[in-house]
Amino acid sequence: MTEQGQIEYYQLTVGYEFPPRSYHLDSSMVSLYLEAVGEFSHLYRQDNLVPPMAVTAFAMSALSQAVIMPPGTIHVSQELDFLHLVRVGDTITCYSRVSRKVDRGGLRLMNTDITVLNQNQEKVLTGRVGFVLPEPEKE
Repeated sequence: MTEQGQIEYYQLTVGYEFPPRSYHLDSSMVSLYLEAVGEFSHLYRQDNLVPPMAVTAFAMSALSQAVIMPPGTIHVSQELDFLHLVRVGDTITCYSRVSRKVDRGGLRLMNTDITVLNQNQEKVLTGRVGFVLPEPEKE
């Protein structure tokens, strides 16, 4: 582990569970997301809904804060199931677990399963995210 509590990719094993991370989704956080992606529809603002991909972005942020991926890492796939609406004011908790890690020659593949729960412990998002990682540099 590093000083910031992040784990290096090479230390991960299948089944490793990253520390959960929670976010309180206040209106300023959601507004920043909507501006960043250029979403100007009134759909999210008038009903205080959080876009499903914003929930995904927070889940990915939680994962990226827990693991050090080497330069050259590519996010290659994601399969997501959105199960419940998330509203401004909700608190979500993001969980990630390494479900697959394969090293073949110079190719490194890793899948992580993600689950996001709301403050009522209801699953609002489940899915799997895939990465291709470069071969470690030789010292």
